[in-house]
Amino acid sequence: MSSLDIGMVSFSLLILLLPLNRCIVDTSFVFHTKSNREVIITDAMKRIQHDGFPVEQHNVQTKDGYVLTLHRIPCRQRKLGDHVLQKRPVVLLMAGIYASSDVWLLNGAEDSLPYLLSNNGYDVWLGNNRGNIYSRHNIWYNDTQPEFWNFSWHEMSIYDMPAMIDFIHACTGEERMHFIGISQGGTIFLVLNSMLPQYNKYFKTAVLLAPVTYVGNTKAPLAKLFGPLLGTRNYVSKILQGVEMVSTNKYVKKFLSMTCLKSEPPHACVSRLWPAVGYNTQMLNLTILPDLMANFPVGGSVKQLMHYFQGYISKNFRQYDYGREINWLRYHQLEPPAYHLEKVTTPVILFFAQNDYIIALEDMFQLIKHLPNVKMLYKLPPKYWNHFDFICGLRVREFIYNKIIDEFNFYEYHHR
Repeated sequence: MSSLDIGMVSFSLLILLLPLNRCIVDTSFVFHTKSNREVIITDAMKRIQHDGFPVEQHNVQTKDGYVLTLHRIPCRQRKLGDHVLQKRPVVLLMAGIYASSDVWLLNGAEDSLPYLLSNNGYDVWLGNNRGNIYSRHNIWYNDTQPEFWNFSWHEMSIYDMPAMIDFIHACTGEERMHFIGISQGGTIFLVLNSMLPQYNKYFKTAVLLAPVTYVGNTKAPLAKLFGPLLGTRNYVSKILQGVEMVSTNKYVKKFLSMTCLKSEPPHACVSRLWPAVGYNTQMLNLTILPDLMANFPVGGSVKQLMHYFQGYISKNFRQYDYGREINWLRYHQLEPPAYHLEKVTTPVILFFAQNDYIIALEDMFQLIKHLPNVKMLYKLPPKYWNHFDFICGLRVREFIYNKIIDEFNFYEYHHR
């Protein structure tokens, strides 16, 4: 199979919007590359232990019946610099669309953000939204039923986030926590605190890495190709409303990861990401690409993507559009209501990049205009920094992670 054939197969797996064969959810699959690098497929517990950190796994149930998994990395010391802590400050991290806890860990023991936070005295929690490989259970539906997949990031915001926050609060006894979200992780934070503003009180600060809200000016190829069809109400979008997004099983992940290392030039392997993130990937750390291919995507609904496509068509950041009749029944108005971002009172730190194909600068500035408490803006200095680079970029620790820890440490030093 040629590089082009492999790329086309991967592209099809990423965007094919049809009912799929059941995904094999096996969280203990490991293989060794010929360079002796261990690639761990969708097993955050094993990966964290492998990297030498303590880890716990917790399950939490949402009000609408989904059972979610939280991974916890307790800090190994009670100090922030020279300060001895009576309690360990809590941080909750949420990944992007079709991702899981694992993507935060791909940079290894020395450079992954959760480990850096743990080494600096933080109690780290990694969240997983409904539908990803760690959260595929519901007490009323199984994952072969359309009802299970009839959700977007709106439901993640108003059900998943409160369940996780309430659980962490009860488990740690900490009244407030820091938050870090990338891409969709930022989306659900903003929707949560606009829809349920009482949850602002649980957050000290929020760091949002390329949060996706307004996308009317996006350059993402998927939005331009499928937005006109799937971002409007029609027969196709209605059918896909209860369908799982294609998620490769562990054997396909193994194949894609191994070919990235053994039989392909890096440029051909990177090309699989182009439909989602665009063509400028100069800043991507190619050494962790096999791990990225092994752990992304890991499940979710088509409706998540269609909700973003609706924003691309409408140029607004608002609730899901079910069509005028159902909108009237659900919202008591013909058009879906906008999210009131002025209700997000948590101090927000925003990171963005000029080469982000998902989030255009015009859309980022529109978000900033609506947020009442933007504490700081960081524009990534590299010219070609892209959406995936917020997790897998070269020198990501220098450009992003160290700055996050400095901000959190400053808060803890001055708000004790």
